Amino acid sequence: ALGAAHRALDDAQVDPAELDDIRVGVNTWLRFPSLATQLQDRLGSPRASAADVSAGCAGFIYAVEEAHNRMIVEKLRYKRSTTALVVGVDGLSHITDWTDRQTCVLLGDGAGAVVLKEVASGGILATHTHADGCYGDMLWSDPVLLSQVNGSPQGFSREETGPRAYLHMDGRKVYNVAVETMVRDVHTVIAKYNAASGESLTLEDIDYVYPHQANLRIVEMVGRRLRLPAEKVYASGVVEYGNTSTASIPIGYVDNRERFRDRTGQLEIDVAFGAGFASGAILRRL
Repeated sequence: ALGAAHRALDDAQVDPAELDDIRVGVNTWLRFPSLATQLQDRLGSPRASAADVSAGCAGFIYAVEEAHNRMIVEKLRYKRSTTALVVGVDGLSHITDWTDRQTCVLLGDGAGAVVLKEVASGGILATHTHADGCYGDMLWSDPVLLSQVNGSPQGFSREETGPRAYLHMDGRKVYNVAVETMVRDVHTVIAKYNAASGESLTLEDIDYVYPHQANLRIVEMVGRRLRLPAEKVYASGVVEYGNTSTASIPIGYVDNRERFRDRTGQLEIDVAFGAGFASGAILRRL
């Protein structure tokens, strides 16, 4: 997280001391103080608020939405221009059961970060987040601690603190719901923008889509369901790095770095789903 944050700040030419807000999408920190506050300390950003966001693999989308909404409130209500850092980071090797071939072959560790601030043109046009908690039994991790029985105040010995928090997934069921969810969220974020702006954007106007890199079958099916050519859908992340959870979309930005240099004004969508099933999408103009 620290390495990705420094790279993003250097690229944006923003001093860490200038940050007003730090949001970290993460699922594998599993303790407190929050990773965001520890990152704030290591970066040297004493005036920044800092908080973790837990929304499965959609944590980066949720964290960007939270940071973006806070910037809008600060501007409209308090007439303050603010700068935020958003990080997506996960170490899935910490919760991987290496005997479970359904999951261990898919997962990776990684981090990516972005800086949010006012821009002269382009920027975030719309965001959308959603959750379907009824699917919680399809993708989950074991508890870190066993629950105390009947509220007993008696403490736990080291042997009683529960199993390692392994990740588990019902891959067949996740596949169908994940595809439906990401396709729906892409359509929804476009519709939200059109309703607010009076424009009539369609999928044909979208130049590129960054789906969460869950696995290659899901990514490819999302592209087909959206009727987008393969060259408009980011898919190399899962091939190169595996499923890095909250980090997969910002890692994609770096992978496609050269695209940003000559595509000003084009439209892109980020879309992700994760445990919970928390999901969401962001519509951006370069």
